[in-house]
Amino acid sequence: MSRPPSSQTTPQFYRVSERDLTEIELHSVDSINDLHRTHPEHSHKGMRPPRPAYTPSPNGNLYACETAAVNQQGRPVISKWQSRLQDMLTPSSSRAYAMGCAIITLLLLTVLLIFYFLVQQGGAIRMLTEAAREKESAASELSLLIQELQALRQNLTVIRGT
Repeated sequence: MSRPPSSQTTPQFYRVSERDLTEIELHSVDSINDLHRTHPEHSHKGMRPPRPAYTPSPNGNLYACETAAVNQQGRPVISKWQSRLQDMLTPSSSRAYAMGCAIITLLLLTVLLIFYFLVQQGGAIRMLTEAAREKESAASELSLLIQELQALRQNLTVIRGT
């Protein structure tokens, strides 16, 4: 069963022996020493050798990765938004502390807003209950007045009839 060709490149793995890895490391060290001999301005401490174009995997296979575009200083070209996002996601203690404080503050504000609206709703329920009681008492007074009116009408009809 053959797979259709895809537009994305798939990673390729190569089996490399321990001896080959050791030779590669020794060759890298020799190349760095040659570079320092021929270019003394690069020989100061803190300078790191360039990263290889592959990432070794734990099982000894080499993983060929795609190289990113680099600018003249040798740094990868990253868009402004990507760098901002990367800065936001990079863990730093002060940033993590600030984010934690912001999250806790938002949670507290949310709880306060919920309590505020509950208090407001409680006041509205209290007013509605009071209005219902007043309506009930007015309805009972009205029914008493209707009964008295009916009694008076009966008395008037009795008096007129006699």
